Amino acid sequence: MQIQAKHNSQDKQYRFPFGAVECDEIVTFRLAVYGDIEKVMLRLWYEEKEHLFPMAESSQDLYEFQAQMPHNSMLVWYSFVIVAQDKTYYYCNNKEKLGGEGALCDYLADSYQITVYDKGFKTPDWFKDAVIYQIFVDRFHNGNSHNYVYKKRDIYQIHSNWNDPVPYDKELSNSELARSDFYGGNLKGIIKKLDYLHELGVTVLYLNPIFDAFSNHKYDTGDYRKIDAMFGDEEIFKELCSKAHKKGISIVLDGVFSHVGCDSKYFNKRGEYKSLGACQSKKSPYYRWFNFTNYPDTYDCWWGIPTLPNVNEMNEDYREYILNGEDSIVKHWLKCGARGWRLDVADELPSTFIKELRTAVKSVNKDAVVIGEVWEDASNKVSYGYMREYLLGKELDSVMNYPFKDGIIGFIMGNFDANYFNRIIMSIYENYPKECFYSLMNLIDGHDITRVKTLFGNAPDIPMEERAHYKLSPDMERLANKRTRLATLWQMTFVGVPCVYYGDEVGMQGYSDPFNRASFSWNSIDLEMLEWYKTIIKMRNKFAPLRNGDYIPLYAEGDVLCYLRRSKGGKAIIALNRSEYNTHTITLDLRNYKINYLINAFTGEAIGIEDGILEIDLPPLRGKLYTDKIIKL
Repeated sequence: MQIQAKHNSQDKQYRFPFGAVECDEIVTFRLAVYGDIEKVMLRLWYEEKEHLFPMAESSQDLYEFQAQMPHNSMLVWYSFVIVAQDKTYYYCNNKEKLGGEGALCDYLADSYQITVYDKGFKTPDWFKDAVIYQIFVDRFHNGNSHNYVYKKRDIYQIHSNWNDPVPYDKELSNSELARSDFYGGNLKGIIKKLDYLHELGVTVLYLNPIFDAFSNHKYDTGDYRKIDAMFGDEEIFKELCSKAHKKGISIVLDGVFSHVGCDSKYFNKRGEYKSLGACQSKKSPYYRWFNFTNYPDTYDCWWGIPTLPNVNEMNEDYREYILNGEDSIVKHWLKCGARGWRLDVADELPSTFIKELRTAVKSVNKDAVVIGEVWEDASNKVSYGYMREYLLGKELDSVMNYPFKDGIIGFIMGNFDANYFNRIIMSIYENYPKECFYSLMNLIDGHDITRVKTLFGNAPDIPMEERAHYKLSPDMERLANKRTRLATLWQMTFVGVPCVYYGDEVGMQGYSDPFNRASFSWNSIDLEMLEWYKTIIKMRNKFAPLRNGDYIPLYAEGDVLCYLRRSKGGKAIIALNRSEYNTHTITLDLRNYKINYLINAFTGEAIGIEDGILEIDLPPLRGKLYTDKIIKL
């Protein structure tokens, strides 16, 4: 008789409890096996060792074993060994390594993952309830009188017209003068727009770097202790934090700690600073921060870019300066009013550095948040040959959720169907500690990627020189707007912390860097799109299940994804149809969820549910949100 087997890591019948677990927790594993077999074993792999445990037949054809997880936080990998009379089989994860239902193999293939994290690991509750707004400071708003722009260096290009398209010069873009044009946005500008941001409904401002630097993006830090003069100063920053706090808005800063600018007080290649930089003398107090191979001309730099010399993060003086000193950089700006840090290129920061950073941050404010830039599944990310420990309880609270960004965009654009999209979601849900999952920074746009409206409008691949002036046609824009509403409906009703990239809410367009960093179009606002953002953000802020409810997939086939958010505060059902042309009708069996009636959150229409069955009609490129209570906006 042919052997058959089944295990589903996301079904509590086969693995309990679901998902990541604390250290020492007991996990129950079950495998259904059909056929003439001699024995079944659970295979665990951790601490570079194989651990085999015989499974007992708990009921007919169902084998079970309860295993205690390790005492220390780590990843545990598991599969099953089935010994039959003729051969040995293995039941392993599926080929996509997404968890859920696996496959019977003739060899030991990819294992399932269990994330074992520190007992008592907690992320800030206030952040789980947040809506983030990301600001590229130079391009948001100029708050100076008469729009005055302070020109810090003679070689800078200052745009006299706020609405100038982002310039592109191939020769200049590949030189050390790249990104040296400025529009004049500053911290005063953000202060003046706090009422706008409050009305939008956002509760966290994530600012791209604001410290002294040569470029407009400020990822080439010149002086961590000084706000860039074109943006303001420390007193203005404190004013921003104070006034934002009064409106219920927190400030999160961008920390760029893997590299600095060659034009910095620490390296000082151009001699712009009075300090003795590492590039000027081996007697510099900063010399050992850097790795020179041929002093002073050749040195380790970020991705081979000479303007961005890498620092040796494990240098004791550097860690004292950035992390551990009484008035270290991360502590100083928290004391000035910031409520967290986003860590640029977290995968290039050593684990020890991130652990010390977390300790330093929490010593100032235990509720401050630490977010990492990680583009992949952060639970099993390998960088520079090492398995990272971001989410095990000693490093990050949250990461930028690029897998979800890729998932929703790929689904809406038709790259894969709803079933595969849901599998991506469930894999992250399974692999991340719940405290992290509910704190994930859920973006669909940002400063490193093409603006979502341009992407959703099917913008063509055109030469860089033409991109600054390109605009979607009216038909393409209508398509983009429908897709954007669909994506943001998902974003604002899903688990985690949604993040809006400045200007998306008013319909801004733009190809990838530098065109995604255009000045905010204050004189050309898509009022319909802005009203949509305000409405859907308010719904999230007003209805707690959209923030803290369980995620339960109800339907995921073809063009349609439908899910339930459920908590003590109520229930919500969200359905999305990504098809451009077809209306879909789906039928949901809600008898297990005790839902007797629902309200269309957008129209207020009450919907009765007969015998627990709900039928939903979804026109092309439309989504629907139903709740069991009226959301008072």
